Amino acid sequence: MTKNETYDEVKSKTFKFGGVGDFIKGTLTDVTKTTTKDSYGKLSYIYSILAEEGTFFGSTKNEKTGKYVIDAEATIVKEGEDYNFFISEGKGVVIGAMKDVAIGQKFMIKFTDLKPTDKGNDAKIIKVFAGKTADGKPLMNKEWGDTSEAQYDELTA
Repeated sequence: MTKNETYDEVKSKTFKFGGVGDFIKGTLTDVTKTTTKDSYGKLSYIYSILAEEGTFFGSTKNEKTGKYVIDAEATIVKEGEDYNFFISEGKGVVIGAMKDVAIGQKFMIKFTDLKPTDKGNDAKIIKVFAGKTADGKPLMNKEWGDTSEAQYDELTA
């Protein structure tokens, strides 16, 4: 390293649903699936998004307790930032909804509600909103990539 060089840590921009009302809106740029199971024995889908806007409450791991604590202030998503979010394969409703969003399509994902469960932990209700044009076709991000109708049909076949 020379005297004129500095290096700052680059932190992953992972979107995590911390509070009701959290959302991110942008363009779906990639979908992959993990190859190793998490601590619950599940695989996850990883969705990449080129953000337009959003806000969410992240969480920080308490080193003493090992538990995550919701941040006091919301993270404000800036246009043009790249984010990832993970959805466990056990969340079939969200994964099913995300299958209706094509790569290059604009969409929004939002944490809308908490529902009590008999297991003691509230279930997070997460909804997916696919961008559509006035004539009902998928709202594609032309700046991100020129996805034609034929490409869309191929992606969603």
